[in-house]
Amino acid sequence: MLETLIDAGHDVTMLTNFAADTFAEARERYTFLNRPRGVTVSGEVRLLKPDRAIYDIHVESFGLEPAATLFIDDSEKNVEGARDAGWQAVHFSGAEKLRSDLAGYGFAV
Repeated sequence: MLETLIDAGHDVTMLTNFAADTFAEARERYTFLNRPRGVTVSGEVRLLKPDRAIYDIHVESFGLEPAATLFIDDSEKNVEGARDAGWQAVHFSGAEKLRSDLAGYGFAV
């Protein structure tokens, strides 16, 4: 779905609680992780979701408007953290549910 959104011209960035070295290894192994415009890695900024500051850093780093940004995460507490930061957010609980959630926002995947 990530690649489908990118291929359709949507601006995709990532916000992850990975350690910096582990994420670098993941990017080598899973090349689709290199497709988004950019990423905020908690191990690099020394903050973890759902700390409000990591969402604010991500917005500032990528010039995003929180109310126009859709956050997807498999942790409900991280989804709530994004909402508290003014983002739109959905809880990932499976591919079909995410397709349905994205369709509700006008994204076809």
